Amino acid sequence: MEETIAKELAPIRTQLSRAVEAASQITISNIEELTRATEMLAKVKTIGKQIAERKLSITAPLNEALKNARSLFAPIEAQWAEAERIIKDKMTAYQEKAIAQANARKAKIEQQVEAGKMSFDKAADKIEAITPPTTTTAKSGAVQFRTRKDVQIEDENKLPREYLLPDMVKIRKVALAGIEIPGVKVVEVQSVAGITK
Repeated sequence: MEETIAKELAPIRTQLSRAVEAASQITISNIEELTRATEMLAKVKTIGKQIAERKLSITAPLNEALKNARSLFAPIEAQWAEAERIIKDKMTAYQEKAIAQANARKAKIEQQVEAGKMSFDKAADKIEAITPPTTTTAKSGAVQFRTRKDVQIEDENKLPREYLLPDMVKIRKVALAGIEIPGVKVVEVQSVAGITK
C-alpha cells in the first residue's frame, strides 16, 4: 500500500519541487510580477488541495477506526484508572500515617538521647527499626513509595506579575469587540489569502 501511495504522490512531489524552485526565484517589485506570483500561488494552493484530499482519503477511515476503538475501550479504561487510583490513594494514606507515627516515635527517642537516657548508637538502631519501608513486594508485583516536591499556589493575588499568563483568547475577543483594555492595542496586519478558481 505504501508503494502505491508513494507512486501516486510522485507527480505531486515533482510539481512541488518545481514550485519551491520557482517561488525561491520570484521577485515582486511591480503589479505584473504580483500578478505572476498570484498565478503561482493559485497553482501551489491547487497542489495543496490535491495533497489534502489524498491524505483525507487515507486518514478518514483510520481516524474513524481509532475513534471507535477509543470509545470501545474508554469505559473499561476509566474503571481501571479508578481502581488504580483508589488503591494508590489508600496506600499513600497508610504510608503517610506510618511516617507520621514513626516521626512521633523518633521525636521521643531524640528526647531520650538529649536527656542522656539513651546512647546515640541505640537511638540510631531504634530509629532505623521504626522507619517505614519505602518498598513493599508481593507475589505478583511491588510498590515503591517516592517522596517528590510539589508546588501549590496558596494565593493567586500575591503572585508576581511575571508568573501570570495572559488569556490571549479572551483578550482578543474583548479587544476586537471594541472594548478598551489597558496595555492592549488592536493593530492591522497584512496577510495573503490565496484563492483558486
